[in-house]
Order: sequence, then structure tokens, then C-alpha cells
Amino acid sequence: MTLSARLTCKLLLAALLAGSLPALAQAPTQPTTFRVREGDTAIQFTITKWSVFKEEGRFRDFTGSIHYDPKQPAASQVEFEVRVASIDTKIDTRNRVLLTEDFFYADRYPTMTFRSTRVVATGKDAFQVTGALTIRGVTKTITVPVKLLGFHTLTDADKRVNIAGFETSFTLDRTAFGVNGTRWSGGELILGNEVNVTMLVSVENRVENARGN
Repeated sequence: MTLSARLTCKLLLAALLAGSLPALAQAPTQPTTFRVREGDTAIQFTITKWSVFKEEGRFRDFTGSIHYDPKQPAASQVEFEVRVASIDTKIDTRNRVLLTEDFFYADRYPTMTFRSTRVVATGKDAFQVTGALTIRGVTKTITVPVKLLGFHTLTDADKRVNIAGFETSFTLDRTAFGVNGTRWSGGELILGNEVNVTMLVSVENRVENARGN
């Protein structure tokens, strides 16, 4: 099973196991602001090493929101903030190296951010999202494809939780953001410049039910 398939299964399973509340598929009909569900969201990346194999990593600490307008997609907005120090490549020493000035320089630039400036619908549940991505103090405009996976509604006597899923995959040139690792590599070509990013995003909007007196 591929990485993307595993992550998709995880997202769907998390939605099914979210609780014992009755579940309904219910797409919003009005503009709705969703908050990222960190536990059900994955931000992962791969990078080629020695031009032979790919190393995997992920970020574990992040916040974000998606303002979704079903009638006017152009009015939708996306914001994300990722804590650089939450990087996890499965090796602690490598994580520490990546946080140094030679790579992310986390002491000076503790977060990476993305703020959308344009959203264009390109088909059924498909969008092109353009925005400002800032890494290591460098801001670049990027455009990424985004797929809407669907909606899920959980209800009980106290609240209604509207859940949505999105996914995107895109490629970044790390050197364009100053994430070079020049001293670490000693000038040798160890890591590829291209980083493949995969995001499976679960978001929610909670509505408390009105209570009678």
C-alpha cells in the first residue's frame, strides 16, 4: 500500500471511529470556517538521498483553518502554521541537525506559514489554491492542487460537528527557501533539492445546540 493510500485509510478510519454519535454526510450550504483537527491530519514529506532512495519525515505540531464557501469558491481561504521544531524523521540526531542554522534555523524562524490569496475551482471537488508560503523567513508564491474528499456530520444532544477532508501533494525546491545544508553536506550532493509534500487534512466546525430554559 502506498504512503498516500495509507494516509487516506487513516483519515477515513479516524472519521468512523470519532465517537458513537450518529453520522450523516452533510455538505455545508453556507460559508463555513473549519479548524484543523491535528490528530487526524498528516503533513509528510520525502526527499531523495544520494540519488538512490527516499527519506521520509513529517511535522507533528501545526494549526490551521479553512474558510469554505460552497457557492463562491473564490471567497474561500486557507491558513496554516507549522512549528518547525516538531519535525520528525525517526532519528533524533538528524532532527536536531535539521533545526540548525544550516537548514531550517528554527531558533530564528520557529514557524512555517501559508496564507492563501486565491482559490479557483477546477472541477468537481477540485481546486487550485495560490498563496504565500514562508519558510526560514523567505516568502514565495505557490499554487497547489487541492482535492475535497467529502463531508461528515456527527450529532448528539449537545452539539453538531461538521467534518471535512482535503488532500494535496506538491513539490518544493528547498534551496529556494534557504534550506541548504551546505556545511552539513561538505559541498557533496547528498540530498536532492526537490521535496515532495503530502498533506491529508481533516477539519471541523462545531455548533453547540440551543438549549431550552
